[in-house]
Amino acid sequence: MSVSISEEAPEQAPFVYKGDIITHIKKASEIGYEAVELHIRHPENIDAGAVRRACDTYKVEVSSIGTGLGYGMDRLSLSDSNPAVRRQAVERLKGHISLASKWNCLVIIGLIKGQIKDCGSREEYEKNVMEALRECVDYAENRQVLIVLEAINRYESDVLNTLQETAAFIREFDTDYLKLHIDTFHMNMEENSIPASMLEVRDYIGHVHAADNNRLYPGNGFFDFKTFLDTLKVIDYQGDIALECTGLPRPDEAALKARSYLYSIL
Repeated sequence: MSVSISEEAPEQAPFVYKGDIITHIKKASEIGYEAVELHIRHPENIDAGAVRRACDTYKVEVSSIGTGLGYGMDRLSLSDSNPAVRRQAVERLKGHISLASKWNCLVIIGLIKGQIKDCGSREEYEKNVMEALRECVDYAENRQVLIVLEAINRYESDVLNTLQETAAFIREFDTDYLKLHIDTFHMNMEENSIPASMLEVRDYIGHVHAADNNRLYPGNGFFDFKTFLDTLKVIDYQGDIALECTGLPRPDEAALKARSYLYSIL
């Protein structure tokens, strides 16, 4: 199980820990987490060696790198109508992939995939993203880094909202290095039957985010985590479950209660 950390993020961003990465790696270890998910804005500013040494010291791994701050704070996207912006987004993601190769973890592509409104039409969106994402996938394949593409709810994204839609898009790439990223918060709004949808795309699932229906920590809302976890067992999911939720009421409390709750129903 993994907990989200971001050194640089807006106050409302749904990450449990915000601030110094090394400090929060230590906290995650003390609570009992086996891994951390690092949400990074500028990969070139990260001391990869220092993070690796901290993980070794505190006996945790980096499960995943989140890239959404590039979209949320810098408005970079793979679909932007401006080729210069798309180029910046690709280069930013290549930086994340290079970091991931050093930490042996995966890279999440969420909102940085962009939206139709960033370019004007579904056709242009698919053309832009296919071209840009293919370059990122090729770069990742050469470094043996898995990329996961997130299905995001309709209120935050105007495209690739459901598991089935996102999996169909992934199939177009015909690669083992691009998989589906599922998130309980988004699925709760988009899927008619979460277990049935998961079973339908079982061969594509590469990463999992957990947050309750209200974006608080699991167990502090009404999402059916027992059925969700049972379905992950049925499909023999072997990856991490990363806690991506707000750090309310307090980060340590959210991290501790989420871990305790999820392990109690596993």
